[in-house]
Amino acid sequence: MSFYFKGKIPSSKSILNRALIIQSFAPEVRLLGESQADDVQSMRAGLANLSQSSIECGDAGTVLRFLALRVSRISGVHTLTGSERLFSRPQAELIPILHQLSVDAELGGPALRIRSSGWRLAVDGLHVNAERSSQFASAVLLSAWHLPFMLPISISKKVVSEGYFRMTLQMVRDFGMRVQGSGPEFVIPANQTITRSEPYVCEPDLSSAFAVAALAAVGGRADIEDFPKRSLQPDSIFVKIISDMGVHVRHDSSTLIVEKSKLVRGVDVNLTSCPDLFPVLGVLCALTGGPSEIRGIGHLKFKESSRLERTCELIEWMGARVQVDDSAGESRVTVTPTRTRPVGGTIWKFNADRDHRMAMAAEVARWAGFPIQVEDMKVVSKSFPEFAQITASAQPHRGKA
Repeated sequence: MSFYFKGKIPSSKSILNRALIIQSFAPEVRLLGESQADDVQSMRAGLANLSQSSIECGDAGTVLRFLALRVSRISGVHTLTGSERLFSRPQAELIPILHQLSVDAELGGPALRIRSSGWRLAVDGLHVNAERSSQFASAVLLSAWHLPFMLPISISKKVVSEGYFRMTLQMVRDFGMRVQGSGPEFVIPANQTITRSEPYVCEPDLSSAFAVAALAAVGGRADIEDFPKRSLQPDSIFVKIISDMGVHVRHDSSTLIVEKSKLVRGVDVNLTSCPDLFPVLGVLCALTGGPSEIRGIGHLKFKESSRLERTCELIEWMGARVQVDDSAGESRVTVTPTRTRPVGGTIWKFNADRDHRMAMAAEVARWAGFPIQVEDMKVVSKSFPEFAQITASAQPHRGKA
């Protein structure tokens, strides 16, 4: 059986969640695009309950970080709750940001408690540590509308996933915010208002599009409609990456067409701005005709699971050699394909550890002919619930369970 997909990818959850925060300051703003991703539904529910004392954030780091700054604009006591896994990820940076804005906040148990009388700058300028996530800096920008004072912001020189902060910066400017500077120091003048009158189009999620494109590259064909030729998303680099590997990729008007190909070349790529590509890309690298080096992935340890370790485990099971190098202060992985494949027909019941990206990577391996089955495909609902339906359309491998 061969894989085939023709259709549209839902809106980027990264773009849509940012746009929803902005829209909460101006409900008349129209957003074009939709996503049923859990993270987006959590954001919608949280914004609908801003006046409530408690808001549930689930597993979503974006929802917790963005809503923390959003609710702190409202006088009162607020509690943001979520899973233990969510609060095991980097969240402590929120506390000094809020304190600098004269907002009391504390982390305790799986909850963030905030007591606010609105923002008042308690220092000469707001400093944001973005060394473990750029979302802390994005959260400030997204909620900096209608301030009665000028807000100088300095951001740490090292910014993880800086491309996503640049996305935020462009978006607030698209909605009318005047942000002076290009980093790491910015100034937001007082009394910024949303001036955009035309609808804002939330483009397709390119992290999700990459997973579909990878399935096509190893198993058939995908016609991804309404694919943006220019994108705010750092993950748009995936088109060049798979093309460099030898995958047949072409644009037909507004459709990106990806066809099954022999992956003839390894790649040397830095994923600092687009770490979500790593699990699926790692699987593709195991199928190429030469070694690949993937850099800029040290911060994967702060993601939904032990994503670096689990991806390396998956790649090695596929028969490739994997070398992880931390000597330069930032993790890099070298993947060297071999002709060795898993022995026998027993299917590996793969535990994605509640990580949507790991489930997608394992599915790409399955469509490439490896005896693997994800135990709980429902985890993809975090970002791309349709992915489970797409991959369930055929069963390319049969073996003994």
